[in-house]
Amino acid sequence: MSIYEKLDTSKGLIFVYSDPGLKVKEEDYNDWYDNEHIPSRLNVPGILSSARYRAVDSQSPSWLALYDITSPDVAQSAAYKGLGPIASNREKQIMADLGSINRRVYEHVMSLSHPTTGISSLPGQYIFAVHMKVTLEGEEEFNRWYNEEHILFLSKIPGWLCGRRYKLVESVSRGVKIEPAEDEMPSVDYLAIHELENYDFMQRPAFNAAFQTPWRERVLKSVMHSELRLFERHRVFRTLY
Repeated sequence: MSIYEKLDTSKGLIFVYSDPGLKVKEEDYNDWYDNEHIPSRLNVPGILSSARYRAVDSQSPSWLALYDITSPDVAQSAAYKGLGPIASNREKQIMADLGSINRRVYEHVMSLSHPTTGISSLPGQYIFAVHMKVTLEGEEEFNRWYNEEHILFLSKIPGWLCGRRYKLVESVSRGVKIEPAEDEMPSVDYLAIHELENYDFMQRPAFNAAFQTPWRERVLKSVMHSELRLFERHRVFRTLY
């Protein structure tokens, strides 16, 4: 089975932003996350892999956890929802004291890997996460642009290993589902995860070229909001590859 096919075995993603805040020491936060929180979730059927990343872009939230899942439905399963009631007192206390925590569930759209990417190269040392909110009217062209042009441009960056695209299913902060404002234009949220081995990819000519095409300029008219984040790998718990 090729890396491309393995990437496509994961039909969903759980994406978790968090910050320890002022009440939780970072060493306690990482010990809990690495040795209790994620290991308990890897026992849930449908969770294929997990890794944690630390922000290197001076933005908040400062920590990211990724879980590859067989389907977005995993986040609604009895096994997953049952983790809360059986959580340890330590977990309940830390979760209550965290500065922030936001869990997003996505469905898989497409994947692409570089022809020279080997299994030993993944997961990448760096994660470039791109969030984009697009109008429903512009969604079709946005997807064609990303799939047919943009990700191919990015794949030419030295050190680019693979990329995956997702569509948002739900976003929950501290157990409360985030709903769009009543007066907000109908839209859909997309996420792209690019794995790279180099930190300086944004200084490469191929990166700049990807953001300077006529098609991108047209598509931007339908993009309501975008966010670019850069993270470095902290720890891999189970690999998808």
